[in-house]
Amino acid sequence: MSKQTPISRLIVPSLPALYQHILSGPASYQELGKRILQEIKIAHAFRQVEQVRELAGLLINNPIREFQLIAQYYLVWCKCREMEYHGEVLDRIIEQTQIHKAQALLSRGTFEISQGNPEQALYFYNEGLKGKPSTSEHIGLSLAISVLKASEGFHQSALRDMEGLIPLIEYAEPRLYYDFLNSYAVELIEAGRLHQAENVSVIAVSSPFGPYYSEWLETLSEIRSRRKHRSIISLPQEWEYEPTALEPVNTVVPSPDPRVDIVIDFMNTNLERKVSLRELADVANLSPSRLSHLFKTQTEMSPGEYLIRLRMEKARQHLATSLLSIKQVMAEAGYYNKSHFARQFRRCFHLSPSEYRKSVSRLIAKSDYLARLSRKTG
Repeated sequence: MSKQTPISRLIVPSLPALYQHILSGPASYQELGKRILQEIKIAHAFRQVEQVRELAGLLINNPIREFQLIAQYYLVWCKCREMEYHGEVLDRIIEQTQIHKAQALLSRGTFEISQGNPEQALYFYNEGLKGKPSTSEHIGLSLAISVLKASEGFHQSALRDMEGLIPLIEYAEPRLYYDFLNSYAVELIEAGRLHQAENVSVIAVSSPFGPYYSEWLETLSEIRSRRKHRSIISLPQEWEYEPTALEPVNTVVPSPDPRVDIVIDFMNTNLERKVSLRELADVANLSPSRLSHLFKTQTEMSPGEYLIRLRMEKARQHLATSLLSIKQVMAEAGYYNKSHFARQFRRCFHLSPSEYRKSVSRLIAKSDYLARLSRKTG
């Protein structure tokens, strides 16, 4: 039978009801430590510095050495948020901890970046990967290396590394999941993939963590500022997350020639049926060859290519937000051949329609979980 904890040793009169609840009832030191650590992780994810500090002060009184080291780690994090860096404390934690070493090495590397020592930072990140990090820790360390590469100007390499993490990202802890999306969006900006960057960035900003991470909002603002100067649709080349209902993606940007706008409006209202180039030309009162030339000049696409992009975007939105069957989605997007529709969809989004719908369902489930976490911390 585990040794019971004398609760009076840990409770002080000033502790709020949350802490009294954590410490209520008989429990071993191990169980209490786990309860407090769980609350610390939630407060840490939402950047609630004072709550982290109080909880860590509580945890450090636990007689189990590992919990004391973890408490020290979070107290160092609180100091870091106040622009005080204590690398020597982290060094001691790295030497002694059994289960928090990878996270301490990650923070140690981040400290070195703040001091302008990228090579030393890379050393600590690689040391973290040499151990036995959890999947989430592996993602965090690998992401940190990618961000470091990007800061040194190696954006293509950083983007490739991030996209290599995509198969693992669903296993990341919630806050890291969204932090990854923000970093990924930043590199998509550098690659000129603004439409995809916006999709990814909106997910991060509209998450329960969004209000606590101003840098994520700055990323989204930069994307939208740049998109104002673009006059073409930019669908993703590799991989795309579905934007939430917070703000719909604007897929049609007004062009300098109103006749092109007229044709695009006509396309949007007739996506469910077959439309010929001759019909589009008649709408604009132009010859087919003249319309093709003008359209390509304004959008860098032929009318047919543009129409396909609009149809795929409509199909994507239906798959993400409606209960329509895939056959019904096909019809709404003007397709009646399943293999042709699936081929076009995969070409645009690198997923089959059914795979895309499943990925969005997983994302919604994770968002619901995070919303419950947010209410709990609120």
